[in-house]
Amino acid sequence: MTENGSEMNDQIFLPCQKILRLHFNPVTYWGFNRFRDLFTVEAGPFTLLSNFSASLTADALGVHSFAREFCLNIEENQQLTIIFSPESSNTYAFINGIEIISVPSTLSYFHGRDTDYSNALEIIHGQNFKQSTVLPSGDFDDLYFIRLHFSELGFKLAERGDMIFKVLIYEMNAETNIDMVNGSNDNGILWYRDYVMMIRGHKKEGKHDVLISLQSSEESVDGHGLLAEFEILKLSNPDNSLASPNPLPPKQDSPSHTFQTLLSSWSQNSIATVVITIIALVNIIVHKLRDVWEASITEEENKPSARAEQFCCHFSLAEIQLATRNFNDGLIIGKGGFGNVYKGLIDNKQETVAIKRLKSTSRQGAHEFLTEIETLSELRHVNLVSLIGYCNEHGEMILVYEYMACGTLADHLYKLAKDNNSCSSLTWKQRLDICIGAGRALDYLHTGHRVIHRDVKASNILLDENFEAKVSDFGLAKPEDRSKLESHVSTNVKGTFGYLDPTYLYTHKLTRKSDTYAFGVVLMVVLCGRPAVDSRVAEDERF
Repeated sequence: MTENGSEMNDQIFLPCQKILRLHFNPVTYWGFNRFRDLFTVEAGPFTLLSNFSASLTADALGVHSFAREFCLNIEENQQLTIIFSPESSNTYAFINGIEIISVPSTLSYFHGRDTDYSNALEIIHGQNFKQSTVLPSGDFDDLYFIRLHFSELGFKLAERGDMIFKVLIYEMNAETNIDMVNGSNDNGILWYRDYVMMIRGHKKEGKHDVLISLQSSEESVDGHGLLAEFEILKLSNPDNSLASPNPLPPKQDSPSHTFQTLLSSWSQNSIATVVITIIALVNIIVHKLRDVWEASITEEENKPSARAEQFCCHFSLAEIQLATRNFNDGLIIGKGGFGNVYKGLIDNKQETVAIKRLKSTSRQGAHEFLTEIETLSELRHVNLVSLIGYCNEHGEMILVYEYMACGTLADHLYKLAKDNNSCSSLTWKQRLDICIGAGRALDYLHTGHRVIHRDVKASNILLDENFEAKVSDFGLAKPEDRSKLESHVSTNVKGTFGYLDPTYLYTHKLTRKSDTYAFGVVLMVVLCGRPAVDSRVAEDERF
């Protein structure tokens, strides 16, 4: 709701009475103080509620939810406008439900005696007949509209024509010598009488009784049985207002008295149970705090350099979950040593991306995660996959790349991907162009930035919608040591079996030639359309 109030319009133009029912469920809403719900509700020229608090009202009634009902007359071509407006800038207005019900003209309250179309009504009470009913406590000095519905028994007795009936409200005659038969409708069943009277009260008196009775001239006839239902409605005052003060909540014992009573009712076993529960809760809280602390340390350790952060975005875990529909399996487009790759949508679902999530069982980890970010943030080439951003929250390590619509080179060579009309079998020209593109990417790495990829293979060459090749997966990449004259890097052997350079495998000396050897295997794979290692064929037929 805005400070100036919010409007709700009901486009109803047929002239008739409307019952407006407002539903309130004043639970604690996030960011809103429960007892700051002070607001006014207006409908057309009438003030229905003023400085009203649904929370105070619910507490006073001892309920979780309640409804307030009002009756308004809508004239021809009149629009019903309902306005909810907070009392000040520190309060708020709300509503949980609104019902608008048309009332048949035969039952309209505005056709009763002493009422007219300029009034609004609030339904205070309506139920099967009891000898007395109760109005809510509070200061009031108002006119009330009372409608009495007579039973079939009353009509049957009145048909004799020799009985006199009178209505008493507060033990005062409201009407005598009622002609019940002539006052009935065409069916002779539904019949009522309307009365308007002043009722005065004070909140110090508490609840206020309204005494209603019907008496007959014959002592043998119980007037109580002649009434079927009754309704009590409050009439708007000359200022067109139905508003009344908020009710006071019921008196409660002091906190100290309540606590002492609670303790006295507990047994020693109950107290022991509570103590154990508190200890368990403390342990859970400490464990959670430790997890949060360890996660914050992990996030700080896995944080990229300031320079790398300038060239890629940092995504929150919530954004990643939204982009992947909480890592929905139906969005998986690839699987590897690092983990699953998901197709996702970011920037209000305007951009499609590939999201790679480190799996808990992966042999790779924080080192490969940071290496990928640091390496790709320094590299920009048409034949290299672009890194868009990363996420390292709550123990997760996630990378976000540009989306490659046609998958990997291996998908098309080995027919492992699902049928896709946009990514059909590769022609020889396409295969040649893909190899040229991958070769240019390696040349850019080696001569331009002295970076050794260390895991060149068909599944790490991705294809965009135009089948243009882009080399990906730089988690194992190693820079050459420019401070030394040696052209190799001594390191543990990592890569993919079948693409490993034998010299690197036996000497642990990594050079650019290791990438060149792996690229040669890729050329053979493209030429033959077979995996580098295929256990299904004879050993002498393998590469």
